[in-house]
Amino acid sequence: MKEKLNLMSTIEGISLILLLFIAVPLKYIWGYKIATLIMGSIHGMLWLYFLYVLFEAKKQLNMDNKTVIKLIVLSVIPFGFIPMKKIIKEA
Repeated sequence: MKEKLNLMSTIEGISLILLLFIAVPLKYIWGYKIATLIMGSIHGMLWLYFLYVLFEAKKQLNMDNKTVIKLIVLSVIPFGFIPMKKIIKEA
């Protein structure tokens, strides 16, 4: 389960980076509004799936609430998936 959570956090983190550093500039600098619509939808679905995997891992690994909150906060910070790996490994 740790492997799945680790993989999902990485995928979700990369989607956030793509949204913020590719899609948002495409929208606001070059006027491609569709970029944020597409990437935002993909990122949103991945984030919801990350939360699902996180709460399944919480049940299976008996993670404490403090760890879960840390992981949720890190999931909305660009490059937050990097420190997440250490927290997941220690859980």
